[in-house]
Amino acid sequence: MSPANVRMRGETIAIAALLLILVAFPATVLLYQFALRPGLADVRTIDITARIPETGGFTPETIRIAAGETVRLRFSVPDVTHGVAIGPGLGLDLGHIDPGQVKEVRVAFDRPGRYTLYCNAWCSRTHWRMRGTILVYDPAHPDAVIPADPPDPVIESLAARRVDIDAPHDAAAVPAAPLSIERGAGIVARLGRALPSELAQPAWRLGHSPVEAWTRLVAASLAADEAWDAVAFLWVRDIDPAKSPMAATLFAKNCAACHGEIGDGRGPGADALAALGIGQHDRRMKPTRPADFTRAQSMLGGTSELYYAKLRRGGMGTGMPSCGPVFTPEETWALVGHLWTFVFGRGSSRAAARGSSG
Repeated sequence: MSPANVRMRGETIAIAALLLILVAFPATVLLYQFALRPGLADVRTIDITARIPETGGFTPETIRIAAGETVRLRFSVPDVTHGVAIGPGLGLDLGHIDPGQVKEVRVAFDRPGRYTLYCNAWCSRTHWRMRGTILVYDPAHPDAVIPADPPDPVIESLAARRVDIDAPHDAAAVPAAPLSIERGAGIVARLGRALPSELAQPAWRLGHSPVEAWTRLVAASLAADEAWDAVAFLWVRDIDPAKSPMAATLFAKNCAACHGEIGDGRGPGADALAALGIGQHDRRMKPTRPADFTRAQSMLGGTSELYYAKLRRGGMGTGMPSCGPVFTPEETWALVGHLWTFVFGRGSSRAAARGSSG
């Protein structure tokens, strides 16, 4: 064989080897990953692709699974980083999934119902739309309609009382100085039986605003600043410390993108919502920005029940999504407690300074 033929044969072998590396090997990996592996798996595998909502969101958008069936949910991401979680009440959070990465989780749903697949990492300007549905059916009655979640009693009660949870609820008075929970504890202890009886009831505090409590304390001859300190103590006392870390995590993953890490309404998604005109009920008005939980004037005029309802139902005409499909009532109440910390807890000094800001 001539030297030229030997060289040509060597080049041909090199090209063939390169094609094997670039084409055949990846194809074999994909064939195993998406064809052979599911067939050999001990449980059913459901492949789910997560894209930004503008290009499809979760695919498939709806998944049916029998109650008691163990399945493998396998997520892949082709575009940007997403955070994948399933709720309510399952505690399933796969964390961030980067482009090209695949993550999976084995799960079994104990009872029939509707569950929500959602993204909890800011992925696009329409991030709040990125949700999918998992329908868990009774295998004994696979064709039965899966009922929607029952009405929330708190939301129904507010509606029965004609409380508009979307209406402004600014407080007529705000603290003039930084609040002190420690001073408030001493004031409440000093008052003892002189503390208005309704203020001592947690149920009353859920349905009434801090400014209403402040008004009663001032009417009971307490100085204005002392009354605010007492209110701060009473409201923070209702927060369950055991649930605080969970509430802080839920806020950081699901709310901070718009409302900001410190609750000031200045998260990275706030400008995106404004640019889209989200919350623009009247074209002559500027779009509504995410709520500022450090602003005393708006926070102190609202109630825990109102904020609970707003979280679960979402904000009508705004970019505020409904959290009812992803959080349990208990998680929602814990989040409400976390919101109060922005004005009564670590954000108390800031709240006083910005009490009448816009």
